[in-house]
Amino acid sequence: MNLFYNRVTNFWVKDKSFTFLLAVLTIYIFGVIPLNREDNFSKIIFLLFYYLLLTAGIPFFLKRNKKLIVFLLFTFPFIFLLIELHYQSVWIQVVSDFFIALFCLMLALIILIRTFDMGRISKWRVQGAIIVYLLVGLIFCLVYHSIFIISSEKAFSGLVGTHRKEFLYFSLCTLTTDGYGDILPLSSLARSISNLEALAGQLYPAVLIARLISMEFYAKKDQP
Repeated sequence: MNLFYNRVTNFWVKDKSFTFLLAVLTIYIFGVIPLNREDNFSKIIFLLFYYLLLTAGIPFFLKRNKKLIVFLLFTFPFIFLLIELHYQSVWIQVVSDFFIALFCLMLALIILIRTFDMGRISKWRVQGAIIVYLLVGLIFCLVYHSIFIISSEKAFSGLVGTHRKEFLYFSLCTLTTDGYGDILPLSSLARSISNLEALAGQLYPAVLIARLISMEFYAKKDQP
């Protein structure tokens, strides 16, 4: 058991793990959630990919003796998503969104710290910055979903359904400023948050990712 734990920990503390994490997150965002039909099988797959993402952050927290945080992030989403399989409740969905968004936020901070840590900027660190960009879209998706639930479905217009995949589509369109106009925020809170996401979606690639790519270029140029 200790040997398996050490191997997992050693894998995730290396920058090369960003490639695997990016692949998992890409499948999660562009495959699992959009194809989710809100049946029990889809919810189980949703939970499975959540825990694949969770394994990326566990070594970082355990290294800093944050066992309570690991326990909360591991236990509560499982409990609430398990309840969703048998019992539909507005507040269960909101709490579930909160814990998953909280974890994604903490994972994004962890990756940013590792990305800008001491050492040579590599292609894996650039991938880490892209992971954070995708996590931002997922976080806003969960925020929109919660706003929609709490506001009695009056915060948005043009929705085809009420599942998380609808808000992921809207979130990614807002983050990348595509602006198709098929889904519109109506409430003041939804409009403010969508404006914030659009601003983050423009500044993040222009400032952070572009900076990382230039640093990687100069690092390669300085190599003998």
